[in-house]
Amino acid sequence: MYISENQLSELTMEKPKKKAPPREYGFMEKLLLPIALLIGILYDRLIVRLIHIPFAYEWHQSPPLRSAIFWLCYLAIFYMFFWKRLKHDYAAHFVAICTIALCVWNFIFREGNSEFYTITFLVIPAVLMAHAMWNGAGHTLKNSEGIIMSWLSGFLIKPFSALPHLFGSLGSLLSDNNKPTAKRVFIGVVIAFAMMVFILPLLMGADQVFNYYIQQMFAGLSFFTFIFHSTAIIIITALFYSFLWNIGFGENKTLSVPESWSVDIIISSIALGSVIFLYILFCIVQFTYLFAGAGLPAGMTYSEYAREGFAQTVAVCAINLLIFAVFLRLGKGQKLLTALLGGLLALTGIMLVSGAVRLNLYIDAYGMTWLRLLSAWFIIYLVAVITLCSIRLFIKKELPVAALCGLLLLIWYVALGYLNPDGFVEWYNLHMIGNV
Repeated sequence: MYISENQLSELTMEKPKKKAPPREYGFMEKLLLPIALLIGILYDRLIVRLIHIPFAYEWHQSPPLRSAIFWLCYLAIFYMFFWKRLKHDYAAHFVAICTIALCVWNFIFREGNSEFYTITFLVIPAVLMAHAMWNGAGHTLKNSEGIIMSWLSGFLIKPFSALPHLFGSLGSLLSDNNKPTAKRVFIGVVIAFAMMVFILPLLMGADQVFNYYIQQMFAGLSFFTFIFHSTAIIIITALFYSFLWNIGFGENKTLSVPESWSVDIIISSIALGSVIFLYILFCIVQFTYLFAGAGLPAGMTYSEYAREGFAQTVAVCAINLLIFAVFLRLGKGQKLLTALLGGLLALTGIMLVSGAVRLNLYIDAYGMTWLRLLSAWFIIYLVAVITLCSIRLFIKKELPVAALCGLLLLIWYVALGYLNPDGFVEWYNLHMIGNV
């Protein structure tokens, strides 16, 4: 069959590709728009309103208390929106209850306890980020490294990566309007307002008479304050929409350490063996001078001995537990590694007892303070962590020890707050030591 040149060129020509239809946004994605706006308004009224140009915090107005109110509102909104996913997640409920307890603490013990008060101001959003990302990525307690990576991405990535979907949802919402005239009017008003926000301040600065009459029109209302808070609401709304959209509708991959990552048994043995040998020498000194009560070098008192070494001892104990976690996760050669890690835990326990004895000597000499109470409370926590690590090493191999230590740290912190730190310090110095 004969094919002409024109027919051949038509056959060989590339057909234009059809444009993919625009993405359709579901009802829940559109519902998230007013929800994010509500969160933005609450954030502005409860937190941003404490900021005054030039952006100075008025700390006497109690940002931690207002922050607690905001996070309680946020948590309620979060649960209502994601209830179907959350209702059977008991670990998430535990974290939420502890967070509520921390928020309520601000109302009960807001007088005094300034150190705990300030720390809690930062702890609450950090805990709620873990709660949200745990829910969003569908982590289990065993995937501790995935929880940590998701927590970091919740601050650095999630509030920004879904911003295009904010405009997509808004455009989809407007396109659903069956009244084209009303839709065009709405769009025109939005554009006009956006233009006036930027043009009007310039005109007011360009002509003093024009500026005077505009200010008279808005007497009693600070125009720039209105613009500042409106901008803050828009920004916070956008960030929370992106964050919540990622949790509810985005791809939240479960991250974990690749199985190929491992530490050779020879490397593990040399590294852990060297550290254990050093700790054995340290513990010999502890048994000689601290536990057995041998005489200290000339010019050194036991209170000075305790003060100089306590913080470093507790820090080393915490580092040891981190070393334990790394080698337990990446090490190979079960029997030898188990023996070395067991020795590390035992020596860590001895060092922790040393730290407790030092702290007791220090408190007897100088009295109880907030930092010494925090240190004693941290020692109690580390004892519980060592116990969990021992159970994981020798009894129950599947125990999600890292996640349990995180949950234990949260309840430990809540319990410390409800101890009423300042009140306890005052009571201890009065009754246990006597007017120190």
